[in-house]
Amino acid sequence: MSKPRTTMPWFETLTDSVYALGAAAREAQRAYHAARITAAHYDLDRLKHVDGELTVSGRPSTVPFRPHDNALFVIGDVHRKQADQLRRLYAQTGQGYAYGASWAIRQVLAGQQPPTVELGRSDQGFYILPSEAYPSTEAFEALGRWSGKADFDRTLSEMQRCEAAAEYAADLDQEHYLADHEASAMHDAYRVAEDLPDAMHAYGRNAETALRFALLEPRRKHGRS
Repeated sequence: MSKPRTTMPWFETLTDSVYALGAAAREAQRAYHAARITAAHYDLDRLKHVDGELTVSGRPSTVPFRPHDNALFVIGDVHRKQADQLRRLYAQTGQGYAYGASWAIRQVLAGQQPPTVELGRSDQGFYILPSEAYPSTEAFEALGRWSGKADFDRTLSEMQRCEAAAEYAADLDQEHYLADHEASAMHDAYRVAEDLPDAMHAYGRNAETALRFALLEPRRKHGRS
């Protein structure tokens, strides 16, 4: 006779929910970094070209066809598109991890007992973030006794710095005309924003650990009941 199935307590399923967000971000990170390295191997300026040409029937002889160059171009283009697609996935999953963990922490510290993270999703795959998903200094005051709070605050500040740079660059990019100093500032901001997926992933890792700290008391209460 099989044993009756035991229902997992809410804090276990909530922990699993955040862990799943982190697992998605880690997979996307690995895939993106691998795709970026592969794409770099097909940089046409760094590869040795074979100059042999081919005569293609029906094509003017003044327009040579170089099969090796064509193959390198097609391969490089495929890898670049793949890297772009995986970066977008990494940004989506990193955002879900960072803000999903923040949502869970805020809920727990407010005395709620959610069984899973609750976030919306757009048709493009990005998460729709409720106000409760955004990090809040006031909401995180109870984490002050946690030994990892300094690293948590550091990665949060870095994530917010990258987000601010991305917003600033996007705003400048909408302008019809940019002065030289504005164009330079936009370029610098985009460079900082490039690190946003990694920053969200790093913050998400610390936030997941913070959630475990926030759940210590609910776990103790559950154990005594």
